[in-house]
Amino acid sequence: MNNIYKLPFITGTFVTILVGMISYKTGIKDGEIYIRMSISMVVFFITGVYLKNFILKINEELKQKEERLKEQERLEKEKKNDEKKGKRIDLKAEEEGNEPEKEQDDDQKLYDEEFKPLKVNSVKVNKEDEN
Repeated sequence: MNNIYKLPFITGTFVTILVGMISYKTGIKDGEIYIRMSISMVVFFITGVYLKNFILKINEELKQKEERLKEQERLEKEKKNDEKKGKRIDLKAEEEGNEPEKEQDDDQKLYDEEFKPLKVNSVKVNKEDEN
């Protein structure tokens, strides 16, 4: 993957050398060969930059897609585990006309599960303590 960053230079130099060799074999003057080589170097360097950015963008999209798939798999596993354990949270907005007795029953169930409050039937006060 590190060679991707060298792609503009590699494409530019390879094509420039190729253009120089072909121009030299055909018998073109040196000045014109240098102009052709410099133009080909710039054009193919820019082409290499676009190609490099295109490849990096595709690579980034693939990574994001893999992360989304892993996240979906993780959520599916959590959902299956929650269903297996019987843990389900029922989130419902309260509607108008709910019975307050029902809410008290829910509170009582909560107390029954967590702890039992201390029941006091009568309070005895020592008169000696008051003096």
